[in-house]
Amino acid sequence: MLVLSIAATAFAQSMVAGLRLSDAMRQRGIALEGARRRIEELQDANFAQVFALYDANPANDPGGAGTAPGANFTVDGLTPLANDADGMVGSITFPVSGTQLRENVTLRSLGMPHDLNGDGPVDAADHAADYQILPVLVRVSWRGPTAPMTVDLRTILSER
Repeated sequence: MLVLSIAATAFAQSMVAGLRLSDAMRQRGIALEGARRRIEELQDANFAQVFALYDANPANDPGGAGTAPGANFTVDGLTPLANDADGMVGSITFPVSGTQLRENVTLRSLGMPHDLNGDGPVDAADHAADYQILPVLVRVSWRGPTAPMTVDLRTILSER
């Protein structure tokens, strides 16, 4: 009886672990799809307005303050982290200092510093109006089955 009890307990624990892993993989797929869709949305937008549409500053929205999608987004099927202030699992990061798109920002995850406007030198000017390339990090962070989970997708946008 003891041996059967131990075997049944081990089997039950392995089933629970398998279900958690399966749920984690399903959520990861949902997060990757959500991040990929956001990158496609960025690619489909008017390139000259991408930064203004998807940065964290609503004051520069092309249609007026608060009219653009902004830097944060939801992904259906994922639960925000407990400490997430806006309750959205997704975020878009550009190389900014304050609200300015800058070449001299040190942000290794985006390959920065880097010349964004193609004039050669890396400078400290705001390039929101003259960028030729735009490095982007799309991150989805959510409460997974057993721990917080994160997916990052990076790309460099340019005029098509």
